[in-house]
Amino acid sequence: MKVELISKTVGVGKYSELGNSEVVAAIARHGAIKEDNGKLVRYLMNHKHWSPLQHISFGFRIETRRSISAQIFRHRSLNGQEWSLRYAEPLGFEDIDVRKEHPTNRQSSTDSFNPIIGYTPASDLIDRHIEESELLYNDLIEAGVAKECARDILPLCTKTTIHITGTLRDLLGLLNVRMEKGTQKEFRDIANLIGEELEKELPEVFSKIEWKNGMFM
Repeated sequence: MKVELISKTVGVGKYSELGNSEVVAAIARHGAIKEDNGKLVRYLMNHKHWSPLQHISFGFRIETRRSISAQIFRHRSLNGQEWSLRYAEPLGFEDIDVRKEHPTNRQSSTDSFNPIIGYTPASDLIDRHIEESELLYNDLIEAGVAKECARDILPLCTKTTIHITGTLRDLLGLLNVRMEKGTQKEFRDIANLIGEELEKELPEVFSKIEWKNGMFM
């Protein structure tokens, strides 16, 4: 898993020398450029005045697994692109952290464990399944099967690379939902890394809000 900031809005004209929070503040002031911009942006966020936050954007390159990329693309306000297995070879497989089902929330999990299934640890069975899936995929390709068909037998832990771009407003919406404890851990880890990158870009804003609990919006 990896998250990398690859692009961001760059101001032009009188905005060319401004930082991200300064651009947001200037938009909120209808073009006026003043001091103490961080305070104004925090006010906008805390009072849910979102429209000025829609005018700066950030793009990220994310390395994850296909089960998580599918969840990321459910945030339809983001623009996204994914490594296509119709044309390219699989990038490998991510390790699966096997966790217990949450006692009260069947969509969530708790601690890692390695149950015995039959007489075999679950981790060994998972490794065997992934290996056999990869071997079958390669056999299908060698037999002339199209990649767009052969890919269907690959497990959801197959590695993928995606690119997403969204406004600050859209990305805050993602953090708000995906930093909550009910989110799958792997997605929550990605949201945390996105938040850390945004904090580097707008430190005077993110250092003053409790964004890591997913409840600031």
